[in-house]
Amino acid sequence: MRPIPELPYESIEEAIVRARSYVASFLSTDTNVKERASISMLRSNWISELPEPEFSKIAAVDGSNNSDYLTLGQVLFIASASLFLKDEEAIRARKYQIGIIEDYYLRERVSFCRETMEVKMGIRSLDFGPDILLMDGSFIASIDRGLSTPYGQRVPYHMRRILEEIRDQLGYDLTSGLSSITHRIEVSDLIESIVRSILEEELGRNPKKDEIMRAKAFIERYEKLLSMNKLFKEGKSSVIAIAKRSSSSSYFDDKIPDVEIVRRYSNQEGFLLPKVTMLTFPEFSGIEDSYPVTFTYARLERNANPLRIEILGSMDAVRVAKLISSLAKYSVRGYPYHLRVVHEMTKIGREMMDHLARNLKVMEISGREILGE
Repeated sequence: MRPIPELPYESIEEAIVRARSYVASFLSTDTNVKERASISMLRSNWISELPEPEFSKIAAVDGSNNSDYLTLGQVLFIASASLFLKDEEAIRARKYQIGIIEDYYLRERVSFCRETMEVKMGIRSLDFGPDILLMDGSFIASIDRGLSTPYGQRVPYHMRRILEEIRDQLGYDLTSGLSSITHRIEVSDLIESIVRSILEEELGRNPKKDEIMRAKAFIERYEKLLSMNKLFKEGKSSVIAIAKRSSSSSYFDDKIPDVEIVRRYSNQEGFLLPKVTMLTFPEFSGIEDSYPVTFTYARLERNANPLRIEILGSMDAVRVAKLISSLAKYSVRGYPYHLRVVHEMTKIGREMMDHLARNLKVMEISGREILGE
């Protein structure tokens, strides 16, 4: 008879003790680490002298989203996008979109709705002629998230035909308005019927629900990509993305993210000598336009958290310094004041979701009721 192996029954304290030395070594800043080339590059490329601020008409756009189960297969979601512009007087705008979506690829699809609304609000803000338009996040990371679609990069050939039929039959300019057109219930139903019809022809059988939902998720993200392309084409002001967190290591080419190197080894106000990269849309999107993007890392105040900054267009250090100086003038604890304000305007918390459920007379369902929770 084979002996029965013993299985551990650990306490969380035992696991913490076992992991403590590993975590401590990973976070250590010993002399060997400080000698690395990336630290030398940081010190030699850091620009701490900022010119007098030049720009004051600054706009900022941000968005938020939240969701609750309507049934165990459908989700009620709400997304928002807000604009705050400060010149001689303040301009505020906010748009909400409420809808119902299938519980499939849920978080990403609701995020596509919010991101589309943010980009469209950004396009509308250009009508006011801001010197600077700030957006939360990263342009490059947002485009690269194409890899996270249900298809990844291996998009079926028939998606091109589906996109063409959507453009022809919907009768909408997918970049217009302030809401996500593909997330509207009546439009979503029409998209599903178009997708089903084409898949039947292409596959020679009735398509599975999963195949239809994959196509719908792809189309919903396509609307955002089209809108981003329009924003980049029309963005005559300095369109800037500000990321509080970033995993990119493209600046130092180190195993540690760029922003972490700046955080660990510099506390001065200023920015890194900028670099320029090309932003290209995923091949499967059919968008052939590409744009230079200037990126850097900056501290808007001494000892503040570093930020990743992406500026649409190819900019030299002098131009970047003027932009960062203008952001630093209006920063609060090292973060642009305008983005802080618009973040508060657009938040969708638990209280708002409860208010939405009560007024729509929605009974919340979690699936855990059988456990008495």
